[in-house]
Amino acid sequence: MSTAAVVGGGISGLVAAHRLISTRPGTAVTVYEASDRLGGCLRGSDLNGHAPAGADVGAEASLYVRPETVGLCRELGLELEFPSRAHSSRIHAHGAMHAIPAGTLMGVPADPQALAGLLTESELARVSEEQLTAPAAGDVSVGGFLAARLGDALVDTVVDPLLGGVYAGRCRDLSLAATIPALLPAARAGTPVLDAVAEVLRARAAGRAATPGANVPGSQPAEAPPVFMSLRGGMNRLVTALAEHLAQSGVEFRLGAPVRAVRQAGGGTWAVESVSGGAEEFDALVLAVPAHAATGLLAGVDAEIAGILGGVDHASSAVVTAVIDVAEAPLEGSGFLVPPTETAFIKASTYASNKWPWLAALLPADTAVVRMSVGRFGDDPDAWEPLPDEELAARAIADWRRITGRAAPVLHSEVQRWTAALPQYTPGHLERTARIDAVLAGIPGLALVGSAYDGVGIPACIARAEKEIARLTGGPPP
Repeated sequence: MSTAAVVGGGISGLVAAHRLISTRPGTAVTVYEASDRLGGCLRGSDLNGHAPAGADVGAEASLYVRPETVGLCRELGLELEFPSRAHSSRIHAHGAMHAIPAGTLMGVPADPQALAGLLTESELARVSEEQLTAPAAGDVSVGGFLAARLGDALVDTVVDPLLGGVYAGRCRDLSLAATIPALLPAARAGTPVLDAVAEVLRARAAGRAATPGANVPGSQPAEAPPVFMSLRGGMNRLVTALAEHLAQSGVEFRLGAPVRAVRQAGGGTWAVESVSGGAEEFDALVLAVPAHAATGLLAGVDAEIAGILGGVDHASSAVVTAVIDVAEAPLEGSGFLVPPTETAFIKASTYASNKWPWLAALLPADTAVVRMSVGRFGDDPDAWEPLPDEELAARAIADWRRITGRAAPVLHSEVQRWTAALPQYTPGHLERTARIDAVLAGIPGLALVGSAYDGVGIPACIARAEKEIARLTGGPPP
């Protein structure tokens, strides 16, 4: 392999390029990016000068308890930053704020009393009186399974805002196997969920290997290692560092260069045709684009893979970031989640400058940075997507003020839209991904990376890129 094309300049594409040149030194790598910037869902802003060091207006954190992002940051010489332990997030339900319950697995408790105050007595009783269901033959939806076992209230008030916040989706649509795999054995064996959660928490307390799905707010004791991490200036600094390293290594970036077609060419090479130029041939091709974009590009390469990817739904959302005056009173906590059962325009809010000490230290006195999220999968798109940015921000801020009871003056606000950005992992997702990988193994020189396959978080995207490049180059698995 002497040449390779990477289509897509998000974190997955950049990591793929990084591993290509580290695994095969001397490889000429070209990165095509349709937009005018790199980074995909990692993006920063100086918030009109209020945060000169930068702040995230996209993904704002990565799991620290997984090794991939940590390892990459250390490889690039980046110093890690961690959330404040003085602040915690809450759930806004029934018109009031409630602490996210401790001792749970994505909101599912080992002891139902952990949810006291958040759920009513009758709802707690329903959780306590778990109703076993017949063993599931395969994958099931998180919400459907848990509602049948433990009741609708647990699903709609607790699990949905926690899990839905990760995917911008609804837990009744999401795969149990792909999102909370620790509970899948209980579904398949017909055994109690409460017992399964208790075992997960015992394993964590004993210091045994982290169980998949356990590393979420409300799952860890206070003395546990941090769950999340970031960087000074935000997670978007990872993109800057990677891009600088790749440029120094000779990687060519073509921004504003959407790829309209790819095809297998003679001699085992791949032809890549961009809108801004003619077709070029490469020894290897890495597609690091969303599933909906990969579908069209792969239609003439492999109809089965294209068909599977074409069936992946995506959620759209928007992040409104505001700099507010808090001279009246400091903000308390690190933000809140809003269950979809509540009548609200926003689905969550993060008090970014409370959550991240590095950001608070760089802001002027009596100011705070607040993020508000709008949009879930299944929402009526006409409820917010057609709104101009100014109106979208105004409605989000008004809803935030209603929920918090604060009239804090807004010094600056901006909107970042993420259109069709988050794939929805519906039941059967793991089987469909396994089928893609099985077919992909028979297509020489092609790799597929991104959030549509093995996970939507930054560590999962890094892991997928590293695994695919190892397969492509014949190197050792990561």
